Amino acid sequence: MRYAFRAKFIAACVYAGAVLTTPTVGWCAEADPAAPSPLDEAVATMRGIRPEEFKGEQAKAKGEELNAAWETLMEAGPAGAARLKKELAALRDRQEQDDYFKLAAAALLWQIGKTKEADTVARIWSGGVDLSINYNYVFYTAYEAARTQDEAVLPMLSALLGDRAGRVFLNQHMMWVPWPLSHEFVWGAFGPKGLPALLRLLAETTDETTRASAVHLLAKAHYLPALGGIRRLAAEGADPVRREAVKALGTFGHPEDFAFLAAGLKTDDPEDTWAFAYALYEYEDLRAVPYLVPLLKSGDAALRAEVVACLSHLAMPAAVDALHRHAAEAPLEAERKETGQAVAGMLKRAGTSWDAYAAMAEDAQARLLAALREDRQRRYHLKPGDRRLTHADLLKAAAEWQEACSITGGTYEWVEERHVLDAATPADIPLLLDVEAKVYRRLSDECLYEIRTLDTLIRRLGRRRYRKHLGVCDTVRPSDPP
Repeated sequence: MRYAFRAKFIAACVYAGAVLTTPTVGWCAEADPAAPSPLDEAVATMRGIRPEEFKGEQAKAKGEELNAAWETLMEAGPAGAARLKKELAALRDRQEQDDYFKLAAAALLWQIGKTKEADTVARIWSGGVDLSINYNYVFYTAYEAARTQDEAVLPMLSALLGDRAGRVFLNQHMMWVPWPLSHEFVWGAFGPKGLPALLRLLAETTDETTRASAVHLLAKAHYLPALGGIRRLAAEGADPVRREAVKALGTFGHPEDFAFLAAGLKTDDPEDTWAFAYALYEYEDLRAVPYLVPLLKSGDAALRAEVVACLSHLAMPAAVDALHRHAAEAPLEAERKETGQAVAGMLKRAGTSWDAYAAMAEDAQARLLAALREDRQRRYHLKPGDRRLTHADLLKAAAEWQEACSITGGTYEWVEERHVLDAATPADIPLLLDVEAKVYRRLSDECLYEIRTLDTLIRRLGRRRYRKHLGVCDTVRPSDPP
């Protein structure tokens, strides 16, 4: 107890800039000037940690030591930050690797100095450390920084993009947050002000993982200024950014990209083909079906599963027939079962069974499946007699949603997707991204359901800028001129 008090007392004095020239308590007169300071001891406690070496009670005891060390450095304020930076400089000069310490130091520097230390934290994270070695230190620091929505933290958030191995576990919600969801939470919480910075990274960085992360986030936000650069990366980039760019073209769904995406299915690399199949699912053009059907014969199970999903989404006679055959011929029993269930479920939603469907003429089958596709779109269109949401109401609703960090409940509880889409224009995409930023503050699985609703609204508004039909259609065509 006496030593703990001593450490806290000295830390507080250093923080206040006090100079102890006269003993204030008995132990000061007896202090050994050569003894390490509490800050030195705190840093020493943090050095050389290898979590795998600590088990059970030993791990608990080490955790308590680390908590005490962190408290000492935080209470010291700027002096604690200076001591951490001194140690980091020593590691750099000696070319010594201690990633666990570096990540802990970055987290502590943020806690001590917040945005004043953002550049230092960014340099640590981008300095060749393995961010995944203790991703909790990284993720929660970045997430807190993002919630400030201060552009000073953008170097921190940019440094984070170079990692796709780190993940955190949310104990309260029993869920893992891996890449790219981890970046969605961080950059989503920062909001649309971060999109220009992501776009600059596409041109400026040479790190392909950083580019891939940026492409994913830009496409999710339907940031149209990024489309040209994403097209170039899809055609010429190196992996992993090339595959992420291909997927992004499907998300955007621009009329000019169908031929490129369909041709990409001819590659011999199943991972490449999977990316193009994924993109064509998102693109939602029935012309993709004849290109997809032969891939059910692929030797790659992951690719076959994606093609089954695509054909189920692109409901037309050729797709349903191919799926029915695959349900009988697929090489894996589980695959046959799942495909058969997909066909049965699709036809059940259309109000029929396989036997009844198979007995129909082809034009009747086409009409039935067209009606099914149309039914999927009903939720996005106003019904007769529906209450209307004006644009002024939309602005008020968005303000309320941001205040509540939720799009459910409140004055506008009655509002659904179709009401928003009737009132909104593509110019409202940043407004909905601002709403998303506040919803992301609820770090949970529950908030993700609301995020997916907002993402759907953003996608449909984004596609209005250049597509005539926003969902699954016979042919993606340019929107009519205004």
